Amino acid sequence: MEKKLLYLRVKEEIERSINEGELKPGEKLPSEPELAKKFEVSRPTLREALKMLQREKVLISKNGVGTYVNNRPDFIINPLSKLQSVGQMIKNEGYTESELDIKIYTREPEDDWKKQLQIDEKVVILERSRTADGKKVAFYYNIFPQSLVAGHFDGEFSGAIFDFLKSKMGINITYAITEICALSSSKELDQKAVNVIGNEIILLKQLHFDEADRPVFYSLDYLKNNVFKLFIKRE
Repeated sequence: MEKKLLYLRVKEEIERSINEGELKPGEKLPSEPELAKKFEVSRPTLREALKMLQREKVLISKNGVGTYVNNRPDFIINPLSKLQSVGQMIKNEGYTESELDIKIYTREPEDDWKKQLQIDEKVVILERSRTADGKKVAFYYNIFPQSLVAGHFDGEFSGAIFDFLKSKMGINITYAITEICALSSSKELDQKAVNVIGNEIILLKQLHFDEADRPVFYSLDYLKNNVFKLFIKRE
């Protein structure tokens, strides 16, 4: 296996250990010889992985002492290959998450939404922003076929949309197709997101599917790009 792929594999394994609680915030990593032996790689390869994690503020190096898991990274880090809610991403990095500006309304769909959801009917939109330690870091629209969610979004809504769909409607989201997009100055929805969380934004357009490969909802997720760090392994 190429060196590049080896150090990326080591990096991902260390991140997995952190995300699953095997390595806790503030904990010191084992020595380089121990880690190199564990991952069956050379020490130079291991150092490449550690350097990358240090640049991403996942790990911190204390001169003469060792390498530690950062108590709380400056970024909210998530692999694009891992499907989870924005709220869960925020919690994973030790921030307190909450939601604001919650609105639920019905409207005619845009042509792209019709195509993505394979519908010819009105849609119900769940619009809201997310905060990390009280600061707005994300804003999004979850777009559902009206016939699918009729009666389910009456009144107030809060919490993770994946949990809501599973517990209230028996729908389990198993995967999503994600497109990373630039914002458009002519799009009203894009400009509203800018007004809420600022100019430096990543836009993820995501179509979510259930276990039967049925498109359940479409979403426009606007994330502050100086807060969220998204990555994917390419081979």
